[in-house]
Amino acid sequence: MSQAALREEMLQIGRQNRQVPVYIASPEKVEHRPAVIVVHEIFGLNDHIKDICRRFAGAGFTAAAPDLFAQADGLPDDRNDLAAMRAVWQKIPDSQLIADLQAVQAELAKRADVAADKVGTIGYCMGGAIAYMFACSGSGVAWVADYYGRVYYPQLSETKPKHPIDYTDGLMCPVFGAFAGVDELITAEHVKEFEQRIAARKVPHEIKVYGDAHHAFFNDVREFYNKDAAMDAWRRTLDFVGKSLQSTVQR
Repeated sequence: MSQAALREEMLQIGRQNRQVPVYIASPEKVEHRPAVIVVHEIFGLNDHIKDICRRFAGAGFTAAAPDLFAQADGLPDDRNDLAAMRAVWQKIPDSQLIADLQAVQAELAKRADVAADKVGTIGYCMGGAIAYMFACSGSGVAWVADYYGRVYYPQLSETKPKHPIDYTDGLMCPVFGAFAGVDELITAEHVKEFEQRIAARKVPHEIKVYGDAHHAFFNDVREFYNKDAAMDAWRRTLDFVGKSLQSTVQR
């Protein structure tokens, strides 16, 4: 689908004393279709995340990417400052991040171009873990794709009281996981345990590890982009989502 056939818009969702900006890309034609909530990396809503939304729109989805860090305390002028962005993330309760995604989901469900029971979510790096926690939090998410999200946090805190894997008890939807074989943040043992915990929930799942790829291999504007792994993961994601939505319809 050409770029000209897509519609792009920015919404503002009120969240108590905050406003959460949401970028939305969708096919031009208004019809009931699947939707996806795209959860950004530690760097926030940027051109790369918007490009992913446009790719999903080109594949027939309404794609929404909220800026979960908007108006956060300590937000630096340069969002590529990794240390500063980590400090911002550490101060935000996971419960707030999950609730903000639930608000985005509720907003999508109101739209004429969205099938409310076919809203899934995908996240990358930090966003992979958040998307997974959101999907495990009783939100009626249709599917979740976790791209190299942390399985275990380095440490727990008041704002991060549980490891991402510990949300699995609430998992009800299909899971696609894409991980890197060369990743200091997520070990092979972590991925194995992650898959075992998901399997115990008896939900459809596919976990793919790209042995030669590094963390953040899907991000085509950063140093560890791996084209072969990224293209394969994209194909597998769309295939997995298509099968998951079909089984949802059949149930």
